[in-house]
Amino acid sequence: MATVTIASLFILVFFVNYGEAILCHRCMSSMGGCGDSVVWRMYPWKDCGDSFCVKVIEKVPGEEPRYIRECERNLLKSTRHRLRMPVLRRHGYCVPARKNDPFNPLDSIDSRFTYCFCNDWNGCNTAVSNTVSKVMMFALGGLATFFAYRIL
Repeated sequence: MATVTIASLFILVFFVNYGEAILCHRCMSSMGGCGDSVVWRMYPWKDCGDSFCVKVIEKVPGEEPRYIRECERNLLKSTRHRLRMPVLRRHGYCVPARKNDPFNPLDSIDSRFTYCFCNDWNGCNTAVSNTVSKVMMFALGGLATFFAYRIL
């Protein structure tokens, strides 16, 4: 009976140990390998917790687009991005930046900057949530208990 309890606890702890988090690429286009596509070996994923992965695209006339790939919470620490980042942040949305121009309040978007948000699989800003469904956890626990009883 003790082995069944220990086996069940081990399986439960093994699967509950995973939390909901997303891993994102964190780089800028001024760094090699971080342009329109990312060389993922050069920029491994970094933990972003429960925030979005964000890709910022800056279009400068006459130049190649500039890219920033970062966690949402890190971008919000910068005043430049905090003032420009769109209020509506949903997975799969690519939205132009806000323009905070007090002299022209009707002009509300800055089309030079585009913010793309994602949070469905890791590295999506080139996030799978590290969650395990409760059904799977109970099924595996029940299966382990069944086999432990069969052995004993």
